[in-house]
Amino acid sequence: MADTQSGKTSLARLVLFIICLAVAGSILAGAHYYAIDLPQQNAVVAPANSPSDNCQDCYDWCAREHPNSIGCKYNCLINVCGKQ
Repeated sequence: MADTQSGKTSLARLVLFIICLAVAGSILAGAHYYAIDLPQQNAVVAPANSPSDNCQDCYDWCAREHPNSIGCKYNCLINVCGKQ
């Protein structure tokens, strides 16, 4: 009878130890998330307007204001679109 009581006690201690490890791991993981992961996610900023958005606007402006000017479109290509 003493062996079965000892076996149950050691099994109960093992289960309690595993539960404590799980709780401690969850607390550490939550602290890591709030201290390290979340600030890095909030620091990421979406890029500003891409050059291609302004590029089409520049071409449209050249077509309206200077329809026969190749220099205007070339200026858009180099300065606004960022292509060489």
